[in-house]
Amino acid sequence: MKRFFLLLLAAVAMASCGGKEKAGSAAAAARRVNVYIWTNYLPPEVVAEFERRTGIDANVDTYDSNEAVLAKLQSGVADYDVVVPSDYMVKVLTPQGLLQAIDHARLPGFKNLDPRFLNQAFDPGNAHSIPYLWGTTGIGYDKQKVKEPIDSWRALFDERYAGRILMLDDPREAFGAALKLMGRSINAREPATLRRAAAMLKAQKRLVRTYNSSDFANLLAAGDVDVAQAWNGEMAEAVAKAPQRLAYVVPKEGGTLWIDNLAIPKGARNVDAAYAFIDYVLEPGTAAKIVNGVHYAAANRAAWPLIDDKIRRDPAIYPPREVLDRCELIEDLGKAMPLIDELWTEVKAQ
Repeated sequence: MKRFFLLLLAAVAMASCGGKEKAGSAAAAARRVNVYIWTNYLPPEVVAEFERRTGIDANVDTYDSNEAVLAKLQSGVADYDVVVPSDYMVKVLTPQGLLQAIDHARLPGFKNLDPRFLNQAFDPGNAHSIPYLWGTTGIGYDKQKVKEPIDSWRALFDERYAGRILMLDDPREAFGAALKLMGRSINAREPATLRRAAAMLKAQKRLVRTYNSSDFANLLAAGDVDVAQAWNGEMAEAVAKAPQRLAYVVPKEGGTLWIDNLAIPKGARNVDAAYAFIDYVLEPGTAAKIVNGVHYAAANRAAWPLIDDKIRRDPAIYPPREVLDRCELIEDLGKAMPLIDELWTEVKAQ
């Protein structure tokens, strides 16, 4: 009987210990936020300051295409609390039930945002997303290797730069360049038009050295390519380091204007930590540090006075109105997307 009593006490103790371990594990999880964000989009010092101030561990994974976000969230196994999809991808994710509704009352910093970037057609009322950074897509080039200034998407299809051209590894951006050169919208969805654009990209393939969305500015700066389709922020940083050699331009035919957004996946486990992280990012001082670190423009109006003056005056980062007027937001093409995916696969396999 005594032996039974001792065994019972031991079992109770073990159960208690196990319960404490589980509780401790749950508490640790609650002090963590898992962020899935674009490459080169969040300075390490900003992450470190968030952890110091809140006691929440921030795990940051990166990607280089919206399609990666879509695939991760559709898989149902991604363990992320904050993701950063672009405008059109928010519209793709929302009807699939992959994003949580945003409780604006939990984000005091929402008031700091520029109204120009709020209530967009891809997310009316910002019901599922919060604008983060924005910019343009254009062409970066090496002025020492290119004989004359570039002002057209035609440069990416020019025989003179064969084997020295970089294209973003992004179907919407690649098709966008071809469509703009055709005089069409980047959101054209007619099958015949998309097939013509694909034919251009297939013919271009032999001129392209690489398709790269994560390291394009470094490859250009290192001299591995001479002309690169590029997003403006990383190019602006590269140009600032070598202004006599590198340049960035939004072609005369027009380009992409994009808005990247903070959102909380439907299956997020650390929702409180996600709101803490997003509101931290919305603070003017934090937003300014991000802009100063990554050289992309913020959708945060209150951060403007705190941003480095050289960045504020850089037209590659904050373009003048005449440049923005010839740019378009990428839209969700709905039923046309499977065709673009099919054609892009054909281009890459060429």
